[in-house]
Amino acid sequence: MTAFPPPLEDPEDDEHSPAERAAAAARSTWVSVGVNVVLASAQIIIGIFSKSQGLIADGIHSSSDLIADFIVLLANRHGQKAADADHPYGHYRYETAASLALGVLLLAVGGGMLWSAVTKLEQPDAIPQVHLVALWVACGALVIKEALFRYMLAVAKRVKSSMLVANAWHARSDAASSLVVGLGIIGNLLGYPILDPIAAAIVGFMVAR
Repeated sequence: MTAFPPPLEDPEDDEHSPAERAAAAARSTWVSVGVNVVLASAQIIIGIFSKSQGLIADGIHSSSDLIADFIVLLANRHGQKAADADHPYGHYRYETAASLALGVLLLAVGGGMLWSAVTKLEQPDAIPQVHLVALWVACGALVIKEALFRYMLAVAKRVKSSMLVANAWHARSDAASSLVVGLGIIGNLLGYPILDPIAAAIVGFMVAR
């Protein structure tokens, strides 16, 4: 007679109940949603008017974070459901699926950024001069994204959620991309216009990686 293993508890965290982990995930993710709405709007709008492709790319990256945040919220909602006839061990694998979806999303966004930047680099004489305001927006975004990353990672570690860790590192990749964009804008302002689309290409590579 075959002995089947008993239903598993949450494999990630024995100290917090599913409800506590779900509440922490929802709270931190909604904070991320609010931050990314403001950042993406500011980066894309200012990027268009300041003629900075790098800043626009960074804004698109921030927009991808919104999609990632809603994937996390969806997985968080379903992952806390109790075991049933179709899922005798619970719904915790929603977190694993969400982590995979985040990775696929980043790959697609990064590929699109690379394609756009390479297209611009094929016509270097047509690259415009960037306005100084783009640099201030990039620097502000860097500070905000790094702070968001530290906050989200702290919550993820507290409740031991791989899904939240993945989303936190998504925010960290945004902080790194803002740094690269800032350097590209500085180069453009110093008389090397090609550095702005190069920064956009680097951001695309970083996101895809």
